[in-house]
Amino acid sequence: MSVYGLNNDCSIDALRRLKGKGRGIACIDANTVEDAELDSLHNVGFRGIRLNLRTRSQNLSPNEWEKLLTTTANRIRRLDWVIQIFVSMPQIADIAPIIPKLGVKIVFDHLGHPEQGTIPFEQRGCNELYELLSNDKNTYIKLSGTYRLEEGPDLEEHIKKLLNLFPDQVVWASDWPHTAGPEMNPGGDPKALQDNLTPDIPKFVQDSIRWCNEDETLIKKIWVDNPRRLWDYPYDD
Repeated sequence: MSVYGLNNDCSIDALRRLKGKGRGIACIDANTVEDAELDSLHNVGFRGIRLNLRTRSQNLSPNEWEKLLTTTANRIRRLDWVIQIFVSMPQIADIAPIIPKLGVKIVFDHLGHPEQGTIPFEQRGCNELYELLSNDKNTYIKLSGTYRLEEGPDLEEHIKKLLNLFPDQVVWASDWPHTAGPEMNPGGDPKALQDNLTPDIPKFVQDSIRWCNEDETLIKKIWVDNPRRLWDYPYDD
């Protein structure tokens, strides 16, 4: 979980307890991590890394974006890992030309994170997101974190369009443990215990089923088939 920075110990412990029946996403520094550490993470169940770029990389130049993403992809390609990217929708426009050249699977968090106050389809980056999903089958998107976005008919239209156009590239996620972000750190201390947000996840599950029009095939894809393929989970349980 990226709230711990580059410390993956909590996830490592959880995956070891699951004895191979779990999958994790690591946070690493692609410039310094050793191959041996990546292999060790792979062996306990990690299948990707997360780049939290929305809050930390607002002002990168095109060359800096390309260097960051290319370096990351080069480190994980041999493991067939996923790059899980947390950006705002306008930032997708900045990185869209780079994504198809990486040669690894990509998943965007939180429906591409359309910014509040503007209709998703009118935002910079929306067209680029749909083009990536249409032209690159290695690009996926998470149906997650709707409570972090501006909920309403415009967001629902965005969700339904993604499910209709890209049923094999959407994965559902709860966004647990619902952290509130740096702005909610008590006294500004990033090491202080922070109260988590409390979204209504049972309602989100029911909404997601409704957005799928209760189509059992589509429901199985976003909850079972697509995640198994994306995160290399071969078990039948």
